[in-house]
Amino acid sequence: MTTLSFPFIPPPTAAFAATRLMLKDVMASLRTGGYSIVALAMRVKYPELADLKSMTVFAIDDLSIFDGGNGHEYVANLGFHIVPNRLLMASELVRLPHDTELLTMDRGEKLVVTTEGGNGPLVPMRINYVKVKNLDLVYNNRIVVHGLSTPFPRIRRHQNDGTQEFQEMMMGTVQ
Repeated sequence: MTTLSFPFIPPPTAAFAATRLMLKDVMASLRTGGYSIVALAMRVKYPELADLKSMTVFAIDDLSIFDGGNGHEYVANLGFHIVPNRLLMASELVRLPHDTELLTMDRGEKLVVTTEGGNGPLVPMRINYVKVKNLDLVYNNRIVVHGLSTPFPRIRRHQNDGTQEFQEMMMGTVQ
């Protein structure tokens, strides 16, 4: 008689299980708070997101997605709107200086603080030139979601005579 053996697979750690539960909790809160498309996009990316220690998500609401806010681009580029393994609550986010770069889940892509926070309602914080309209929209110990007015455009930095200038790259063309 032949015996059948399987490789030992350790059970999920408590930290991994906690992240999964917190991710599900955030998705449920987003669904009920007018961000159901974002929650659905996160569900699609769930296997990747569940492996992260923490994350900062920048989301646009359902109304903006359906109201010509380039929502289809947002859903397709959700990874560009997630800063992995960093929990940037509002108190820390608004203190980031101008030109701070934040790595995203899209390999090699970064978000850039283009207007620092803390300047009051007349000069709101902007990342990639997009206004961050709702800080700490949904959060727990590992995930924080901030609301945006529109999806982030891609920005490329170019060196020019020792100065840096920003160019928006939308749909593959410079505008």
